[in-house]
Amino acid sequence: METIDEAIRTLDNIDSFLEYVHQVGASHRKVQGFKAEYFWKIEAPFLAAVKQTLGDRYTENVEAIYHITIKFILETLVKGYNNANSPA
Repeated sequence: METIDEAIRTLDNIDSFLEYVHQVGASHRKVQGFKAEYFWKIEAPFLAAVKQTLGDRYTENVEAIYHITIKFILETLVKGYNNANSPA
């Protein structure tokens, strides 16, 4: 959750966001047995946590925004993971 929080905070600076999230994704290469698809396991719990935290403020618009945001973050993590050993 700290990674997601930091990623969301850096979204206003796309270069910082991409660098940070790619690095986090790449760092998971060091975790024995980790697979890129494991990143997606956080999507549903994250969205449930947002819904619970926001309560009445969780509107359809907010839901759509968070769906797009978490998808973008997770896709970026996967790219960082997949490109960790690729030549620049």
